[in-house]
Amino acid sequence: MTDAKQRRQKEAQEHLSKAEKCLKTSFMKWTPDLDGAASEYTQAATCYRNAKMLTEAKQAYVKTAEIQCKMNSPFHAGKSYEQAGLIAKENKEIEDCVNMLTKAARLFQENGTPDTAALCLEKAAKSVELSHPVKAAELYRNASDISELEDNPRRCAEFIGKSALLLIKEQRYEEALEALKKEIDFHAQSENFPKINRCMVGVVLVYLYNGDPVEAGKFFQQSMSHGTLGASEEAGIIDELLSAYNDGDEESAVEVLTRPYIKFMDNAFAKLAKSMVIPGGIGKKGSGKPVSETEGKSRVQIDDDEDEFDGGLT
Repeated sequence: MTDAKQRRQKEAQEHLSKAEKCLKTSFMKWTPDLDGAASEYTQAATCYRNAKMLTEAKQAYVKTAEIQCKMNSPFHAGKSYEQAGLIAKENKEIEDCVNMLTKAARLFQENGTPDTAALCLEKAAKSVELSHPVKAAELYRNASDISELEDNPRRCAEFIGKSALLLIKEQRYEEALEALKKEIDFHAQSENFPKINRCMVGVVLVYLYNGDPVEAGKFFQQSMSHGTLGASEEAGIIDELLSAYNDGDEESAVEVLTRPYIKFMDNAFAKLAKSMVIPGGIGKKGSGKPVSETEGKSRVQIDDDEDEFDGGLT
């Protein structure tokens, strides 16, 4: 242990001793000094963090938060839990990170600062997107719900949209459809018609990939009342795709699914299009193979070079 680290550790321990002294009562001191204790625990946390003793720093911030809750100071307690959560993330303690940030969000909401609560849940969601994507989707959905209380449809749409993409990647299509439809409603509130149209294409892709062309068709008909969809590029794409799918016209479906518009959608949708199976039907022959495996001189090919489009624009 370096001299600097030893010095910071000693300073932290001194602050912990002072904090414990502040909490003690006696014949001449009837009530604990909560404010002084919170201050000392915060300073101890800072010293531990500077010494790279992350577990001890997290514990000191939790102590601070608990005292601030007793002081009926939810905002400051939330900030302390948030710091504890960020330290847990830095220390690769992902479960602790989510728990701390979720506690912080509840306290921010209690304090009447829903925007801060939503941002805190977003941090929690980002920390588990790769390791626990379904949990991340839930956290994004909760962030959207909180933002709705603040009447912020743009933020609501952003959060619920992230939730939908994670659910698609996890093949939870019914939940993803519900999230996408909520995203459309939020975009409608802010009159963001380009985003509405793009989401509608996404909904139809999910329905078709999940083998439900009937609901896809119903959704499309109901959606024609939204803004400028009727005269848009997206309406043409959806109409042509539905017709080709229902007719079993694999050649036409492949042509639609390999257009740049589809390729440059978010990677989750692009992958659905690439692996979609067009069932054989009454029209031109359908092979029943994923789009990426189709062959034929008259068909637009999807080859390995097109992986460059993965992770396209939203």
